[in-house]
Amino acid sequence: MKALILVFIGGGLGSTLRFYISTLLNVNEFKWLPTLSVNLLGCLLLGGFLAAFQKDEFTYHWYVLLGIGFCGGLTTFSTFSLELFLLIKNATYMTALLYIVLSIILGITAAAIGYSFINKLI
Repeated sequence: MKALILVFIGGGLGSTLRFYISTLLNVNEFKWLPTLSVNLLGCLLLGGFLAAFQKDEFTYHWYVLLGIGFCGGLTTFSTFSLELFLLIKNATYMTALLYIVLSIILGITAAAIGYSFINKLI
């Protein structure tokens, strides 16, 4: 039960930050930029949280709060999928391809950087 409460709290905080970033970065030509930004930030943070958890710097409950709850609320893969669908539907194929490549390559890179940074720090 405690884990569910931690996921709930973390998810609420992550969702709130996602909303704030979305309103801050919302640009008409690049409607997908806020989603890309929060996904990259979420990948970076989740990589770091995993490293901290594996090094026993985070307890299970901290990982549930921050890794599962906060990052789960922050990142928006379902929104990414819908935005990608709309880019393809509107025949903006090069933008769709750019969005896919940036999301995947930069997301993996951000996760690796977050993991490496925390892994070396602790």
